[in-house]
Amino acid sequence: MMNQNFELWFLDTAKAQIQAIENDSSRKNLVKQIKKALRHLSENPNYPGLKSHPIKTLDAVYGVRVFTSYVQNNTPQAHRILWYYGSESKRITVLAVIPHY
Repeated sequence: MMNQNFELWFLDTAKAQIQAIENDSSRKNLVKQIKKALRHLSENPNYPGLKSHPIKTLDAVYGVRVFTSYVQNNTPQAHRILWYYGSESKRITVLAVIPHY
């Protein structure tokens, strides 16, 4: 059976945001949560726990349909993943990993 997962691509800003979190030893739990959310995003962007949904206000900014997915919930400054479907089939481009806006 072929692997049907999405390939995740990261903009440099998203890479830097994740790296900054990984470099902060007090945020080890957040790192685990981000990795889990990214795994679910790769396997199924509609995974229920991600609560993925479009953010229409960002569509015009990026020129594509931008989505947000939960990394955390019911947490102050809960983190979100901002992403869009890439131009290649089965590709997702991660724009940012940020605290809830």
